Amino acid sequence: MLKRKTRWEIHKQDQQVVDTLVEALKISPTLARLLINRGFTTVEAAQDFINMEKKELYDPLLLDGMEAAVERIRHAIQADENILVYGDYDADGVTATSLMVQGLRKLGAQVDYYVPHRFTEGYGPNIPAFEKAKQAEIDLIITVDTGIAANDVIEAANLMNLDVIITDHHEPPAVLPDASIIINPKKPGCPYPFKGLAGVGVAFKVIQALMGEVPEELLDLVALGTIADLVPLVDENRLLVIKGLKRINQSPRPGIRALLTVSDIEPGSVMADNIGFSLGPRINAAGRMDHARPAIELMLADDDQDVEQLATLLDDYNIERKQIVETIAEEAIAHVDTLPSDQKNVIVVAGEG
Repeated sequence: MLKRKTRWEIHKQDQQVVDTLVEALKISPTLARLLINRGFTTVEAAQDFINMEKKELYDPLLLDGMEAAVERIRHAIQADENILVYGDYDADGVTATSLMVQGLRKLGAQVDYYVPHRFTEGYGPNIPAFEKAKQAEIDLIITVDTGIAANDVIEAANLMNLDVIITDHHEPPAVLPDASIIINPKKPGCPYPFKGLAGVGVAFKVIQALMGEVPEELLDLVALGTIADLVPLVDENRLLVIKGLKRINQSPRPGIRALLTVSDIEPGSVMADNIGFSLGPRINAAGRMDHARPAIELMLADDDQDVEQLATLLDDYNIERKQIVETIAEEAIAHVDTLPSDQKNVIVVAGEG
């Protein structure tokens, strides 16, 4: 007889807490138990979770460095300075780059973007790219979803008299870069009440602060990048995704509409899973197989011209990516199958390419 290797453990909830939630929120006992299982054990916490859409976004000026960033960017816009948005090649970086560029252009900025090539430049800011920016008479670089650990590159930028505003969400190093301004909710001493924003979320807060209002037309990009980056969908992330999904379903931008078509997703019925398993991988595929530029151009397209071609290109990249992953997996499994059984407790497989 087969012996079970696992055993289900059913959580038991405090019946008094269940009854309190049922009575106060007028919900079913089942929903009350589910809320308790997820850590919402008080009426206030459960109510906030259920009524998340009615909450307000946090004030972006609570982010340390935001006031200085708003002042510097507004000066750049008024003085017709050249701004470069320096992003990353994954879905979070693509949407953050697109969002920052679109938001700044709406404010009248002279702005372009740069994303490094995964295979020739690697991850994050690099000195040759900054040198090119200086030669191109860029006055201000704004990083999105990257830069918090680029100490050497920022030091080089300072020697070039190149202003850099870092916006990022990754864990800060022990010693921060000596940038003009750093905006990161995880930065030591930052009073922002939510630390879990994606890179696109931080970029969104910058545009929100610059505009002095919530830029509703950018919420779709926030939802895309937030879900694709796998940050926890709690607190402000959950609110941003709720609002962003509504935007995608009610009035999708041309690029998203084209992505929905190649993904065989019915417009108006888009859920988080559709982004996580369909749209996100296609956006990611551009930077993984070649360069992220087509994905950014797709997100920035303001009409239907060229979006079908760009979406098809991303779809082709994704198909190629899956084929390569499948081949690599088969090679790894075949290699492992040749190992003696006493060498299979912990396996690390490496191969050329």
